[in-house]
Formats: sequence, C-alpha cells, structure tokens
Amino acid sequence: MKRKPFSRRKFRAHFSLALLLLTGRCMADTPAPTAAPAHAKSSPKTAAAVAKPAAQPAATDETLTCPDSYNDTLEGGLFGYRKVLASHGIELGGFYLNDTSWNLLGGISTRKTINRSLLDLEIKLNTDPLFGWRGGKVVGSVRFHFGPNGNNQQLGSIQGYSLIDYNPPATQLYELYYQQTLLHGNWKLRIGTMDANAIFDIPADGAIFVNPSSEDPPLFLQPAPAFSAPGLTSIYQLTPTTTLLAGVFYDGRFHPTVFDSFLNAIEPVNQPVGAFLTAELDQNYQLSSRQPGTIGIGGFFRTGQFSTLNGGTQTDAGGGYLFIDQTLWQTPHAVHRLAAFFNITGNDPRVSEIDNSIQSGVLATGLIPGRDNDQIGLGLDWAHLSSRAHTPDPYELVLEGFYAISLGRGVTLQPDLQYFADTAGGLYPNGLMAMIRVNLNF
Repeated sequence: MKRKPFSRRKFRAHFSLALLLLTGRCMADTPAPTAAPAHAKSSPKTAAAVAKPAAQPAATDETLTCPDSYNDTLEGGLFGYRKVLASHGIELGGFYLNDTSWNLLGGISTRKTINRSLLDLEIKLNTDPLFGWRGGKVVGSVRFHFGPNGNNQQLGSIQGYSLIDYNPPATQLYELYYQQTLLHGNWKLRIGTMDANAIFDIPADGAIFVNPSSEDPPLFLQPAPAFSAPGLTSIYQLTPTTTLLAGVFYDGRFHPTVFDSFLNAIEPVNQPVGAFLTAELDQNYQLSSRQPGTIGIGGFFRTGQFSTLNGGTQTDAGGGYLFIDQTLWQTPHAVHRLAAFFNITGNDPRVSEIDNSIQSGVLATGLIPGRDNDQIGLGLDWAHLSSRAHTPDPYELVLEGFYAISLGRGVTLQPDLQYFADTAGGLYPNGLMAMIRVNLNF
C-alpha cells in the first residue's frame, strides 16, 4: 500500500498539541525543610532546581499535590485541567532547556556559536486513584536532544561545560519505571529504566550549575551525558534523618538482536555490557534551626570488560564518593538563602581519564533586594587525570559563575561564564566560555 507523503503541517500541529497536553507538573509550595534529602534532589534533569530554590526539594514520595495557583509554570494550569487530571492520579509535565554558547578564549575554536536544546516530556500515574492500588506509581519520560555537541566543537574539555551536550542528536526513552511504597512510606522500590545519576551522588545545591560536573560527577567512570538503564533501586528511610539507597542496573541495556538497530534509535547504547551496583548512606543534620545539611557517602562497582587507557582490557571497575550540602544562612521559609556544597569522587585510574575529582560551590538565593527567586552561584570543579591518560598536565580546573534570573511563569534566563585552566590536561589552551541558558518549566 502506498504511504501518504509526510506533511510538515500535520507534524507541527501534532507536536504543538503534544506540548500543550504534556505540560504542567504539579508542585506543592513546601515550607523550608529541616534538611534536604539527597534522594529527593532536583536538578536540570527535572528543571525544578532552576525554577525553585534548592531549599525546597521535591516530595520524597512523589505525591501528586497541586497548588491552587500555577503561576510558576509556563502555561499556568490549562484552565484548571491540570488540577482535575491530578485529582484522578494523572500528572503531566516536562521542561525545555536551550544553551547558546560562545568560546571567547582558547579551546578548539573561538569562531563558532553553538546552540543546542533538550526537551523532556513526562507522565506520572498514581495507581491509587486510577486502579485502587495503594502506594504505586508509574513514571515515564522521553527526551529529545537537538543541536550539536558544543564541547566537541568549541572547547575540548574532559569535564564538558553543558549537561545537555549530546552526540549525536537523538530521541531517548529516558525513564520508565514502577515505584511501590511500603512500610508506611518508609521504603520505596523502583523497577524499570532509570538514570542512576538522578538518584545517587548529587548535592542538591549543585543542581542549578551549568557545568555538568557540579550536578553529574563522573559516577559512571566517564564524563558523558547520563544514560538510563534497566534496574532495581531501593530507598529506605532508616530513621527520620537517615536514608539508605541501593541500586543495581544493567549497563548494556539490550543484547544485540535483530531489533538492535530499532532499539538504538530510541535508546543509544555506548556502554559495555555488565551490571552497575551502587549504594549510598545519607544523613541529614542541623547546625541550627536555620542551618540544615546533608552528608552522603557511597560506592559503586561495575562488572564486565573494559578497555583500559593503556590499550588493554580488564574485568570490573569501581570507586566511591562523599558529598556535603550545607545551608549557611537563611531567613524564615528560605526566602533568602546562602548554601555551599562539596563533593569528592574517586574512580579506577586504569579505565577512567578522571581518577579523582572535586566539585564545590556557593549558591545565594534572593541576594538582590526585590529579586527573591533569583540565584547567584560560584563554583569550582577540579579533575585529576590518570597518569595513563598521558596528558601534558595532570588536571583540569573549571571556575564558574552565573546569575539565574527568574522571569516568572516557569521561565528562567541564566547567563553563565566558565573559565578552564589546563583544558583537557593541557591539550588545548585555557578557555573562557560564555553561555546563556533558557529554561522553561512546564
């Protein structure tokens, strides 16, 4: 049967309708927490960290709670339909990120302006109102990556400078998992396709930083966009202030089959086949009533065959990490806030170019009078390079500064400046990257 010709007009109409429907994640206006649970971190993966201060983490049980006002989202509430859908257990949402960057100094090329973007569309189904099954939730999301990899064309950094750099552009089934809450909400089990970097080893106050190292330390032994994988995770609240997280993931995701080309079209595969196991213990504490903090310690281990930096192969690899996220000062209800974070990660030097790394930063919210939702950040990311990488210098250092301007209705404009010393271990001249990030929170 002869296929009908492709209609761009129909595509634009369907795409616009999808954007209209798949918008509006319901977020409750929560009070200032006693501490920021690490397993409930927001990040540019959800875009909530840009729209709201990190002092207001997402609900740990992902409950469907909707505010009466939707002024913090782009479309506002779809004339009340979002609240109606949420009351029936259906939560739709998403975000859009666009990064435009200029290389002002050094790196690979100072003659290019690079623009790329990421569209994330999400759905959450609460099984209690839908089917009468208490404590269950189905979560799914699809990501669309547009534009070239700016780091590959402009700078050449090992750590990168934008989390949404993706090579090549792709459509990705990002997450699709089922979550069951047990033991009166103290234990949550998830099974399905997930991103471990969205659960483990992310200080909450590093989420808004543009450089990927602050939000995505090299947990997977290599600096790369976070890939999701089938797995099983457990989040157990040992005490009101102590949480134990554990997970096991299948790194290869799919065995080569006759469907391999089709699966790769929706889920790029570039990691060795094996299992990825990780565990983390988080402890929330209070220095004072307005100085909550979180300290986390964890480790990870990967099975399978790996190519070593000296050209050989080895079986298995692993590492560990420690992070601290501390509120230094805040007013009541966290309207104005000053916080700091620190993260140190160690990887196997035989297979990872970055064998040790440190991410740190300071984040101020509402520092400028009359701009309560604006955020200012200063960060430092240091990556020590394995001796087996044979780079001229043994490290790469990044200094970052940004000012995130909240424009309301879920729109944030974030000018960002990053200076790279010893880019790629001295392979390229020191670089100065300027960027403007546009964030739309649906």
